[in-house]
Amino acid sequence: MNCSKTDKLISPYIDGELKAEAKEAFEAHMKACYACSMAVEQVRKQHNLFAQAKQYKVPYGFSTRVMANVSAERTGWFSLTPLFARFAGAIVLLMIISIGMISGGFLSGSLMQTKMVSMTSALSLDLFDPMPPDSLGGAYFAMTEVKDEK
Repeated sequence: MNCSKTDKLISPYIDGELKAEAKEAFEAHMKACYACSMAVEQVRKQHNLFAQAKQYKVPYGFSTRVMANVSAERTGWFSLTPLFARFAGAIVLLMIISIGMISGGFLSGSLMQTKMVSMTSALSLDLFDPMPPDSLGGAYFAMTEVKDEK
């Protein structure tokens, strides 16, 4: 076991969370390395100090107020990242709509002329047979016909 790995295992060792084989390897390294054994003793002393410290009751809502203050400090500075993340969906949607409108304009410019000619010829009244004036269609045409058309 090396010193960097031992450094990560000091807390689990003191708390008794290491498995038997890891604990044996850790203790063997402690016997051989003075610096690591001193680091373990320092952490053990800190652990004992915190374990012996007197515990106080905090007032109701204390943690809520502390977390609110921490949150207020975090939001005190301005960042564009949350603003961009909030409007990213809308920006993408507007880009897609714009691209669709632009490409539709290009496509309709070339295709619309040929389709317009075929549509107007299909809707021309010259294709219809004249209706007898006494039929329902003839009566409707007579009522809707524009008299002064040139």
